[in-house]
Amino acid sequence: MLVPRVLPGERAEVEEVRTQKGVVHARPLRIIEPSRERAEPLCPYFGRCGGCQYQHLTLASQLTTKPEILRETLRRLGKVNWEAPIPVHASPAWNYRNQAQLKAGKSEDGSPALGFFAAESNRLIPIDSCPILSPGLNVLLAELRSQPWAEALGNCREVELQADDRDEKVMLTLRGGWKAQEAAALAQRCLAELAGVVTVAIGPGASLHVFGEPYLNYRVGDWTYQVSPTAFFQSQRFLLPEFVAGVVGEETGAVAIELFAGVGLFTLPLARRFEQVIAVESHPQAAVDLAANARAATGRNIRAIAETADDFLRRCAQAEPDLVVMDPPRVGAGVATLKMLLALKPKRLHYVSCSPPTLARDLGFLLQQGYRLDAVEMFDFFPQTYHIESLARLSRSR
Repeated sequence: MLVPRVLPGERAEVEEVRTQKGVVHARPLRIIEPSRERAEPLCPYFGRCGGCQYQHLTLASQLTTKPEILRETLRRLGKVNWEAPIPVHASPAWNYRNQAQLKAGKSEDGSPALGFFAAESNRLIPIDSCPILSPGLNVLLAELRSQPWAEALGNCREVELQADDRDEKVMLTLRGGWKAQEAAALAQRCLAELAGVVTVAIGPGASLHVFGEPYLNYRVGDWTYQVSPTAFFQSQRFLLPEFVAGVVGEETGAVAIELFAGVGLFTLPLARRFEQVIAVESHPQAAVDLAANARAATGRNIRAIAETADDFLRRCAQAEPDLVVMDPPRVGAGVATLKMLLALKPKRLHYVSCSPPTLARDLGFLLQQGYRLDAVEMFDFFPQTYHIESLARLSRSR
C-alpha cells in the first residue's frame, strides 16, 4: 500500500483511493502513532499544494533518507552498487528558492487567484505566501495577489518570478491572452509600480516580448551570468557556489567539454582550469546567454556552440578530452548520446543529475563501457521535497 505523508513505522487511519497494477493507493486520514522523525509542517497548504512532499519529516531525517533513496535507485535500476558514503551538501530549510512558476486562475468563489496545482492535478490551490520562496519573492507574491493586481492579471495563465542573487531585482514572466497594446501597457505598469521588477517578458506562450532590462544578472562566486527570460538557471539561492566548485572539481588540463551547458554556470569556472573549453547548448535563448557570458568572462578559450549535444558529438573530432561535464534535463543523457560521447574516449566524466532513475540508467551503461565510478555526492537543492540533485564523477578504467 502506498500512502503519502505517512512515515515508516507509523500507525495511521487511511482511505483507499485507487488500486493500480495491484498496488493500493490511499490517503491518510489521521496519524494514530507518530514517528519520532515526524515534524509539524510549517506551511498551511502542505498536503494540498503539490509543491512539497516532505514537510512532515524533520530536516535531519530528510538529509539521511534522500541519499539512501539515491543509493537504492542506482542499485535497483542501474545495477550500480555504490557502497561508499554519499556526502550531502545541505541547504537552509526555508526561503531557498529564487524562482517560482505560479498558476493563475479562479478561486472557488470565482475571484482571480494565484497559486500552485494540487498534487497530480490541475486544480489550483490559491496561496498567500510560500515558505520555500525567497523573502523578496514572497513580498512580490503578496503584491500580485492584492485586488488591483489580481484584476490586472485576469487574462494571465502563468506567472513566473525569478530573483537575482541578492534577492533584490526580479524578472517577471507573464503568459496569457493579451493584444499587443494591452500586453505593452501591462508590462510598463509592472515596471513602474512593482518594487524590484526590472524585466517583464509577456506573451501567449513561447513567443514573448521583453520590456525593461533584457536580462537578469546573477552572480555566483567570482562570476556574473546573464540570464534571459526562458533560459534555464538553477533556482537554489544558497548552494550554487558550493555546487559549482563540486562539479568543476580540481581537475586541470588541455580540453574540457561541457554538454547541456545552459547559460554557462560551469563553463566560466572551467575556463580558469583548462586551456580550452567547448560549451554546447541547444536552447536558443540560453545559447545566446552562454555566448555573451563567455565573451564577458574571457572569450578567448571558450567556444560556445549553439546546437544539440547529439549534433555536436556526431561531428566532433576532439579525441580524449581531459574532462566532460554534462548536466542533462530530467530525461538524462541517454544511451544513444553516451555512445557517441564515448567514441571520444574522455578521460573523466562529471555527470550532474536531477533524476535518480535516469542517472541510474546512464551510470549503469557507462560502467559497462569501461568507466569507474569514483564519487557520488548529493546537493539538497530542494528541502521539503522529494527532488534529488546529485553529482557522479567517473574516470576511464581501460
